[in-house]
Amino acid sequence: MSDSLSSLYGGRGISIVSGRGGRVWDSDGREYVDFFNGHGASLFGHSSQALRQALDTAADGVWSSGAGFESPVREELARMLGSLIGGGRAFICNSGAEAIEAALKLAVTLRPGRHRILACRRGFHGRTCGALALTFNPKYRNPFKRLIPEVEHFEPNALAERIDEDTIAVFIEPVQGEGGVYPLPRETGAAISESCRGNEALLISDEIQTGLGRCGALLASPLAGLDPDIVCLAKGLAGGLPIGAAVWRSSLGDFPGHGHGSTYGGNEFTAKVAVAALKLILEGDLPMRAGKIGEELRSGIAGLGAWAIKEIRGMGMLNGIEIASPSIDAVKAFQGKGLLSLAAGPRVVRFLPSFASTSEDISLAVQIIGEVLASGDAR
Repeated sequence: MSDSLSSLYGGRGISIVSGRGGRVWDSDGREYVDFFNGHGASLFGHSSQALRQALDTAADGVWSSGAGFESPVREELARMLGSLIGGGRAFICNSGAEAIEAALKLAVTLRPGRHRILACRRGFHGRTCGALALTFNPKYRNPFKRLIPEVEHFEPNALAERIDEDTIAVFIEPVQGEGGVYPLPRETGAAISESCRGNEALLISDEIQTGLGRCGALLASPLAGLDPDIVCLAKGLAGGLPIGAAVWRSSLGDFPGHGHGSTYGGNEFTAKVAVAALKLILEGDLPMRAGKIGEELRSGIAGLGAWAIKEIRGMGMLNGIEIASPSIDAVKAFQGKGLLSLAAGPRVVRFLPSFASTSEDISLAVQIIGEVLASGDAR
């Protein structure tokens, strides 16, 4: 990794060069169970046959015509995205942070004259300036305070009582991923939804990591008691290609003319792959499969009885273990034995298997987790 990228992301010390299903291989030929999957973007695992066929078809057509032109595939994708919340509208962009930025601008447009934006402690919504204001961790926000808007952060169980008639919007994740893998209790989500409705504040659900079947349902919001006006999506939407979307209820209204835009958003190349990915999710049993994968993984980890595990948390294929030692040490130790994972806070390791993960992958991952924690290599 170049010096500039290493300073931004930190080096993992290996170079991933190929992948198939739930496994990847590095430049030395070593095999890994991939529970990292590009921060969850490779939702279908690696080298999905259906997505490869979509890529081949996309490569033979127009790659990017520009949003000012009619595009059947972009319109099909927008309709499919809108159907996720019942005939909604969609703005298609290139990333999760861009989806959040679009939702912020739309919210301010739809609630003129109001001033307050609320979000959660431990929440993570991205690092662009608007998204960064919503992200809680001070280490991300403090260096750029002069550039970002004001947002009020509260514990999830305190949000409902803080919403009032001056509230523009509430941003929330059904499961906090970066913040430690904390699923939102259903009763808490229901209270937030009710308070937003009563005060006509917009409820914006960040499903960038939780959505598209990963958590055992098409969207995780209903599982968490949330009834959102706007949903933000990204990771996995095109199987790992750059894409994002803000989807909202048509009855709310729209951006003003030329009020937002994106050069690459909804380009035909990525849109064709996203349509294929959504069809796999909508027409198959992938959300149910995600639920079973998650149950198998959590059950396997629980069966270890490891004293070093303080708690197992998760929903579907978004899971974490809170441990007694630094998470970054555990992540490195797991990698050394052939399991890729990622940190979700100082003492939480996150696992993001894909739809392609098998029982064999899960068994090997559980074995590695047990060996590392029993040996003390993660200390």
